[in-house]
Amino acid sequence: MYRFLGRFYRVEVNQDLLKQMQGMSFPAESSDAELNQGYRMLEGYLQKLGRDPVTDLAVDYAKVFLGAGMVNAYAAYPYESVYTSPERLVMQDARDEVVALYRAKGLDIVNASIFPEDHITLELEFMSHLCLEARGALHAQNLAAAAKSLQEQRAFLAHHLSNWVPDFCTDVEKHAETDFYKAIAKITAGYLHLELSLLENLIAEIDTEILCGV
Repeated sequence: MYRFLGRFYRVEVNQDLLKQMQGMSFPAESSDAELNQGYRMLEGYLQKLGRDPVTDLAVDYAKVFLGAGMVNAYAAYPYESVYTSPERLVMQDARDEVVALYRAKGLDIVNASIFPEDHITLELEFMSHLCLEARGALHAQNLAAAAKSLQEQRAFLAHHLSNWVPDFCTDVEKHAETDFYKAIAKITAGYLHLELSLLENLIAEIDTEILCGV
């Protein structure tokens, strides 16, 4: 899911992706109201595509995330630094912090030459990496390693996604012309909110198992 969401912020939607999405089934209901709204909005958009949706979405992407055609170039810039620095600038403290976390995991930031490391796509991909790490630990029945990875997920989600992505998603909804990007924003915000709650429960469950010696 993290990689799925990250794809929409990395580059414009192409015809192949749009076609794949038309064949997808989205959850009927979750415990997060905003996530549910996003799924229903996305389904509605995919069922009633216009004459040239790829072009429509490319124009909307440029406007929303790049500020194309916007007064004073204000847009929903997808960088943590923009939302957490007083001057709303890129390449600030948030970028340095996530770079240190990526390097601690031995990750090469292959897209860093395209955009700064605190771009939402890279932060979502890092969460995906932590998820795979936790899954591997669980498969190996290493509860201590799994607990550590889940705690790292919770910390990164709290300090490097939940601290700015809700405001970013609000801006996406404000500036987007298409229901597609409005829906993606709702799904992103709702999913992160739901994940934080799920992580708390998972960590508590594993901690209990470790204490019981399971």
